[in-house]
Amino acid sequence: MRSTVKKVRQKQSTSLVSHSSIELSNMTGDSFLVLNTESLEQSIKTNVESDVLFNLLTYAKQLNELIYNDERFSKDYFKEIEKNISNSSSNKFLNELIKIIEFYFEKYLLSSIHLRCYIQLHVPSNESGNNQGVNIQKQILKEIQEMETIIEANENLFFDYYKKHYEILKYLNKYPFIEDYHLYLIEYERKIFDDIRSILLELRTIFLKTYDIIRKNLTKIQMPRNQENISMIN
Repeated sequence: MRSTVKKVRQKQSTSLVSHSSIELSNMTGDSFLVLNTESLEQSIKTNVESDVLFNLLTYAKQLNELIYNDERFSKDYFKEIEKNISNSSSNKFLNELIKIIEFYFEKYLLSSIHLRCYIQLHVPSNESGNNQGVNIQKQILKEIQEMETIIEANENLFFDYYKKHYEILKYLNKYPFIEDYHLYLIEYERKIFDDIRSILLELRTIFLKTYDIIRKNLTKIQMPRNQENISMIN
């Protein structure tokens, strides 16, 4: 299973290379480059302020809906999952839930790329002045990075799940008469299902926390030099 982080970074890299090639081929002078850069920066800022923040809240609401109103994430749903446990194939019910989680992994990582770029565009030059707002920008970037790390760790959990699942099936088919392997498979599927439910809750928190931090500190991000006697994010 390919990493969502890797896919996101590949998309970003391809986009940047393509954009750079177009700009270089059309560059006619410094004035055009400055104009084009300003236009690009404004486009990124507008996208974050009008779309990315809205999407963060939207995804948090969707996750909340899954937590409380989708029976596939209720504790009792494991009965259906257990019925689908096979000695020769992956569990289609668990695969469906994993794909839902991976969808939100990718959405957050894409949003975080836009947010980090947005904050970086508002970081002032190193001339002397009040640096409290700049420190707040750095704190917010650190918060986003920590949440990206959580998602990457959870993504690795799914990679390990498929690998371990394969190993269990291999032993089951080699020693079908050993009951412990059958019980082990059931308990392993149960553990992954519980992990999925926990990750869903954690994802909701990540989307909401990111939205809340950016919304409450938007002025400090946009005008860091104007922040007096403030050293912590809200």
